[in-house]
Amino acid sequence: MFVRNCWYVAAWSHLLPAGAVIGRQILDEPIALYRTESGALVAMEDRCPHRLAPLSLGCVQGEHLQCRYHGLTFDTAGNCIDAPGTEKIPPRSTTRTFPVAERDGWVWVWAGATHLANEALIPRGFDLGDPRFTMRHGEIRYEADYQLVNDNLCDLSHLDFLHETTLGGATSGGWSVQPPRVTPLERGVHIERWLRDRPSSPGGNDLTDIWSCYDFSVPGILVMRTTFYPRGSADRCGLAAPPDDLVPLLRRVDQQAVTPTGENSCNYLFAAGFEGTTPSPKAMERMYKIVMDAFAEDRTMIEAQQRIWDLTPASRKKAFLPSDKAPHLFRKVVARLLDQELNAS
Repeated sequence: MFVRNCWYVAAWSHLLPAGAVIGRQILDEPIALYRTESGALVAMEDRCPHRLAPLSLGCVQGEHLQCRYHGLTFDTAGNCIDAPGTEKIPPRSTTRTFPVAERDGWVWVWAGATHLANEALIPRGFDLGDPRFTMRHGEIRYEADYQLVNDNLCDLSHLDFLHETTLGGATSGGWSVQPPRVTPLERGVHIERWLRDRPSSPGGNDLTDIWSCYDFSVPGILVMRTTFYPRGSADRCGLAAPPDDLVPLLRRVDQQAVTPTGENSCNYLFAAGFEGTTPSPKAMERMYKIVMDAFAEDRTMIEAQQRIWDLTPASRKKAFLPSDKAPHLFRKVVARLLDQELNAS
């Protein structure tokens, strides 16, 4: 089951210039996203009510979307305004639309009750178009339950093992030694930790202290800053959050979204880069390769985990490690929101 009264990331904003239409699937619903010639963004059920052809294969005509199969044309509210061969609009020719928003380089779609859509619930992230950030982005499809991907992102102790030569190697490991400080949020968790005496670049000798801090919000939104400070900063801060006047040496940023497309499938949209500095193309390419290699490792593991999960009785108890606190708390948030929706229906 999925939380429906929630904003889901459907696509990157730049994929939808004026006049463009693309198809996406959120939860179990096919959705056509299009931008009108005037720039308005529309999220519409991706099935024509006539013969169920995908409207994402249609074409934008001014402010309207025309089905490419038999020419039915819909306005931005999903009403059919033209049906070839008849002057009378046939019954049952309306298609559903969804609340849609743009923020921080992403297109967000509200999957639940329209009257409950509240843009204040959209987690804030970074924006690919913001000159303060230099980022590379991508998208991966998982054949796995989205909550397994969420577990992975809430527990970075696996960097020492699964990513020993990629992300873990780039920071010289140590993610599993000290469990992070985890703070519950209304719709997620906040996770933070210090790593002492780590190189500022892969294989480097200039040791720094790293402050890793991120929010992980429903349905699966990660917004993380990884900040490098002069060596000794962790102890000077008493392992607490660094003060605003502590000048960083370097700041990495990551923005990620897990969007379930079905019971055991999801899309994973991500961007990674730097804040407040413009790295060389070589440095960006090196960073991006490490990220992509690590994400390939994640995908292999999580899809294999899903196969074993499917073969294991749900009643079987699992071992619990201290690093499981954040995934456990986040699943409780999802369960609470699901209960609220079920009790309200």
